[in-house]
Amino acid sequence: MPGFLRFLVLPQQLPRGPSQERVVALTINGVAAAFPYATLKQQRVIHYTVGEQDLVVFFKPGARSALDRPVIADSTAVGATGVFATSFEGRKLTFHDDGEAFVDSETGSVWTILGEAIDGPLSGGMLTPIVHADPFWFSWAAFKPDTLIYNA
Repeated sequence: MPGFLRFLVLPQQLPRGPSQERVVALTINGVAAAFPYATLKQQRVIHYTVGEQDLVVFFKPGARSALDRPVIADSTAVGATGVFATSFEGRKLTFHDDGEAFVDSETGSVWTILGEAIDGPLSGGMLTPIVHADPFWFSWAAFKPDTLIYNA
């Protein structure tokens, strides 16, 4: 699987990187995958197939953590994510980040982090969300040690 590293480890033997790295984590058809926030911050949009499901992961900077300060406005900006099937009304879409929103290459429609088309020919449409979590790596790896870790 190009782009992924496979680790089979015990929870106390976490692979590379900080254990408190945030990841987008999901399991599809028995395949667990994680996309590190550090990579998402750089790429903003990642297309991949997990468990035979074509998906896209969106990342938008700016959302603040509710975990590190008493006042959220003073907290660390960690960003927000969305994960969606790339199939919409029978066709596969590919996306890129234009700096303000996510745009599909096929129609030029503009999409939000929530998977809603807000401008263009597909305006009003909604992408199919894929259930995911945004945990710290250590907490996901404790229960899913054979997770595929996306590596750009």
